[in-house]
Amino acid sequence: MANRHRYIGKKSRRIDAEDKVTGRQQYPSDKRLDGMLWVSVVRSSHPHAKILQVDTSEAKAFPGVIKVLTAEDVPGENAFGIAIQDQPVLCFDRVRYEGDAIALVGAETLDAARKGAQLVKVEYEVLPVVDDPEAAMSPGAVLLHPGGNILHEGHFEKGDVEEGFGKSAVVVEKTYEVPTIEHAYLETEAGVSYYDDEGRLTIDSCGQYVYRDQTQIARALGLSLDDVRAIGSYVGGAFGGKDEITVQIHLALMTYHTKRPAKLVATREESMVFSTKRHAARMYYKTGASKSGKLMAVEARFISDTGAYASLGGPVLNLMIEHAAGPYVVPNTKIDAYAVYTNNGFSGAFRGFGCTQACVAMESQMDLMARALGRDPLAFRQANALEKGDKAALGYEMVTAVGAKATIKSARKGKLWTERRKLKKDRKGISPSLAPYIKRGVGVASQMQGLGLGVGLPDYCEVELDLSLNGDIILRASTSEFGQGSYSAYNRMAAERLGVDPSRIKVIGGDTGTTPDSGTTTASRTTYAVGNAIRMAADKLENELARLAAQRLGWPRGPAGIVDDKVRGAGGEAPIERILDPGGLVARATFHIPVADVELGDGLPHILYSYGTHVALVEVNTLTGAVRVLAVEAHLDGGQVILKQGFEGQSEGGIAQGVGYALFEQVKFSGSKFLTKNFDTYVLPSSLDVPVQIRTVPVVVKEPTGPWGAKGISETCMVGPCPAVINAIDDAIGKRFTRLPVLPEDVMEALGS
Repeated sequence: MANRHRYIGKKSRRIDAEDKVTGRQQYPSDKRLDGMLWVSVVRSSHPHAKILQVDTSEAKAFPGVIKVLTAEDVPGENAFGIAIQDQPVLCFDRVRYEGDAIALVGAETLDAARKGAQLVKVEYEVLPVVDDPEAAMSPGAVLLHPGGNILHEGHFEKGDVEEGFGKSAVVVEKTYEVPTIEHAYLETEAGVSYYDDEGRLTIDSCGQYVYRDQTQIARALGLSLDDVRAIGSYVGGAFGGKDEITVQIHLALMTYHTKRPAKLVATREESMVFSTKRHAARMYYKTGASKSGKLMAVEARFISDTGAYASLGGPVLNLMIEHAAGPYVVPNTKIDAYAVYTNNGFSGAFRGFGCTQACVAMESQMDLMARALGRDPLAFRQANALEKGDKAALGYEMVTAVGAKATIKSARKGKLWTERRKLKKDRKGISPSLAPYIKRGVGVASQMQGLGLGVGLPDYCEVELDLSLNGDIILRASTSEFGQGSYSAYNRMAAERLGVDPSRIKVIGGDTGTTPDSGTTTASRTTYAVGNAIRMAADKLENELARLAAQRLGWPRGPAGIVDDKVRGAGGEAPIERILDPGGLVARATFHIPVADVELGDGLPHILYSYGTHVALVEVNTLTGAVRVLAVEAHLDGGQVILKQGFEGQSEGGIAQGVGYALFEQVKFSGSKFLTKNFDTYVLPSSLDVPVQIRTVPVVVKEPTGPWGAKGISETCMVGPCPAVINAIDDAIGKRFTRLPVLPEDVMEALGS
């Protein structure tokens, strides 16, 4: 079907493209202020220890050092955390991971701040580390928090799994292990702080939700919300890693005590140690299917390593539970899950948010069952895929648009699948002597991803449209732009709805002082939520124009809209300045994301989902064990595409991260101490490792409740590539890998070499 929209779904230049290409765009780490102090953080030397004494005398005496702050200088609550405030702003009695902050040094120069930090002497009593989450759950384990080492647990049953396994012709049982991994955003955690013209303590930093940052800063400093302003518009990458507090409170403290502007930019090594990570997990799976190819039972047990503090470990675990059985109809399920404290770093939100881990296991199981039944793996998935009206794994009904089956059907028509036998045999460009040792395989994976925060959690979005007398419009939304292209999507949606040229719409984001609360920039929610709020605000704007035109110009009541610098309505056309006061017109609207009519606790379940099916072609060198991903197809249902190149960019970035998860990335610990502190030891896929051949196919299953039928795509495009690559390796060499990443030495060991 042809795209009848004027701006939506088309390829067009992003509104921030020119500023980014020319370097005009200012990120938090770029900003400088007159008279600012540089801030350096003193962090723990041990993953677990008592703090016996903190001596700051030498640091205070160092030339250029202006202020040294410790826990006693935190005027409010010395704790932060999105869900549970269990992480100290500055530790005073105990450290629980190497990233824990103990003191802050503010100095006239960066060098003085760093040298001053080195002079802070901390005396410790080293404590035993807890580095295995299952051991942490056992009686007698060292307790990391007063309530014990289990942060959160969930238990769900539907039907009777034993009966389901009894009716299964094939039962597959495996244990999967996925590692802690790093977000690896380009810009490390950074920001500046100062008092603005209205006397508000202002922190301009790299957060993903400025209103929550404002709350956490105010709580730690004992200030009212009106006394704190949080800014976080353009950020140099995040992927969930900047959802939690990073530098915000530390900056605020320094400016609060010194009354001077301050700046903090984490080094890469510091960032690698203190920032949140993707949760490592051990996943025990048992699945069964009938002879006719129908899924009968899924039993899963998750042990998630949440690290030293809670952050979003509970919600991440909940999404593992919710997505444990994938996008499939399963009559019998039993799921037990635990998020456990350890001294292994600090884990939180990461693109895919629990679905990523569960999908690795479930999609491996799907391939193993399909093979045991002698069935085509995509046809097997299609036969079991959820449709609207079906019951999900946790027993609730799928009531919104479900594109799972459509993405699988699309993948079955793609070149990688239809020509897979030919592609596996192709040896073009390979020397004849090497050709016998090169094996190729094609793998698939299907996935679903919950959108929004889920039932029981407030999930709303407020936006504002400001119309000026010349017809220009300012769109205000407090979400952050960290590379995903959301501001450009907002611009196109507003232009489409109001019928004005996109060049006349300016987007202002991420500022509690100038933008309304649009909610967090996470959970693949912003296009859906902000888009719906834009439509509501546009309705209000046009209704008010019609009312004012009738009142001031005597026009008949009827629809009114904007055409350049004029209002067009039931009475014809008139300049906007004849209708509006000099200040223009402001319209605000709040949209609440719908929720399921059943509540299973802690945000479960979601009501909205995006879907996808990935197909990967890999090449395995059996002489070296090296695995190359040659091509990937992504068949993605995010509803109506809003910004075409944004959709494709999200997909391509998700594939790059999926390849890294499968083949390269792992934060390594020894006794909970970080071994991988920089990109020389933490291996990321380079441009040579990401396939040149990437094809993204939008599978448009419109969501009736979404703006123009749109949902979200930013996370589901990262969930499927990894298991597709793992399944492709198995297809190539007949070896099933259940622990990530799959390194060349793992391949050689599996081959018996």
